[in-house]
Amino acid sequence: MSKKYVKIWEDYNGQKLPENMEIHHIDGNHDNNDPNNLLAVTIEQHLEIHQKQKDYGAVQAILMRMNRSESDTKLLTECASKHQKKLLSEGRHNFQLMTEERRKEISSKVGNLTKEKQIGLHRINADPILSKQNATKAGLTSKEKKAGWHDPEKSGSNYVKNTFWWTNSITGERKRSQDCPGNNWNKGMK
Repeated sequence: MSKKYVKIWEDYNGQKLPENMEIHHIDGNHDNNDPNNLLAVTIEQHLEIHQKQKDYGAVQAILMRMNRSESDTKLLTECASKHQKKLLSEGRHNFQLMTEERRKEISSKVGNLTKEKQIGLHRINADPILSKQNATKAGLTSKEKKAGWHDPEKSGSNYVKNTFWWTNSITGERKRSQDCPGNNWNKGMK
């Protein structure tokens, strides 16, 4: 990938970009390579900037470049999920905009990369303790959902009639209701 903005920064500042620094586009527009829009920061500073901006895609990309600790891996997973949900809710997710063949190609590459780097579910499945914890959590979640559905107060066609599923775009929480539960809720299946 060409990083012409690095050369622009170096020419403007009359020095090479130090090895431990990278360039942040202040206005968030990577096409705006005006020297006054380019800020040299450490990778840690860059991460902090994008975390404060809640720019989960950038946080995800920065974390992928860093040597990740256990907590960074968890943060990476959370940011990736939030970023994908945001793109889906805005109708801008790559999978919504590309051909079926391209989706399959990308899924295969991502799957191989996550397996190779032991990221996400591959990391969990490679660790017997984490794998068991994940299976237990999934089982408990399923049991809770089923228990809620069989609650006499909240079951049957009269309970769901004229209601919709609503999904919180920030937390991923789902609720069934006639009306939108509040801000950041998207209507799901009826």
